Amino acid sequence: MPPQHIELRDGRRLGFTATGPAHGIPVVYCHGAIGTPIGRSAALEAIAWDLGVRHVAVSRPGFGGSDRAPGRTVASFAADLVELVDSLGLARFSLVGVSAGGPYALAAARSMPDRVAAVAICSSLSPRCAPHRSPGLSPCNRAALLALAHAPGLCAALGDAALPLIRRHPELLARAIAAGAARGERAALAAPAERRAASESFLAAAGGGVRGMIEDYHVCARGWGFSPREVTVEVQLWHGLADPLVHVDHALALAAELPRCEVFFDPDEGHHFFRRRLGEILARLVGVRGAQARGDGPAVAAHAAGAARTRRRRAAAQRLRR
Repeated sequence: MPPQHIELRDGRRLGFTATGPAHGIPVVYCHGAIGTPIGRSAALEAIAWDLGVRHVAVSRPGFGGSDRAPGRTVASFAADLVELVDSLGLARFSLVGVSAGGPYALAAARSMPDRVAAVAICSSLSPRCAPHRSPGLSPCNRAALLALAHAPGLCAALGDAALPLIRRHPELLARAIAAGAARGERAALAAPAERRAASESFLAAAGGGVRGMIEDYHVCARGWGFSPREVTVEVQLWHGLADPLVHVDHALALAAELPRCEVFFDPDEGHHFFRRRLGEILARLVGVRGAQARGDGPAVAAHAAGAARTRRRRAAAQRLRR
């Protein structure tokens, strides 16, 4: 299905795409820092149909077909999602939030506990600190985030000036993403399909310029406007221990605070493993059993170890926060 939008009560447009059977199990996807792909992904469509999932990917204000919303917060985006799910007739649904989308998925779950069945967050930020203050960042990644934090106008001007070059040479963006990824992910990110998905996602999100992405960074950096302790629905937390962009300390902090949290750590994965484990994550989220849900990777093995291990992780996280 091509990109669509609804008009919100305040007159803004909110863009989204939908994939999978029209009457499938609804899952609303909150994208990461560079936005949602504007076209269909063959892999996503195949998984959505296989699992019977209606996958709705929404673009936050300033991304793609969604109008900017000056002064917005992480918590306030939940009101936009309420209007979207109401317009689509989704009485009950699940949420997925990846990277910078994790806080927004949790905000929506907090706002609609009676309508959200479960949440999966993957490689998610936590409210413990602004992204540019996170532990474990490489000097290059930290410098880039500091520039976004302290020189947003300059970053917007440079980013907009670079867009024509990226449109002509999308491989440049793929190389930049791979350079900041975990070593074990770089080969997968170099695959033609992954390069194409990354460039299409970025260019679609930046259709009106990159300022919306930069504003989104500042929204997360200012704080969420709520505590993870207020999220009462079930949360499945997935994190790669080799993630160089969002350190595992963020996952530990969330696990310590979320009241109902299952933790899935993978020692070999980095920041971009959501796409590679998409079928497994969606299957567990919506409760579909079978090959997709079983898997045999370390993440599922970590869950099978039981609640005692999760409690130990939470205790360790609490000690880290003291």
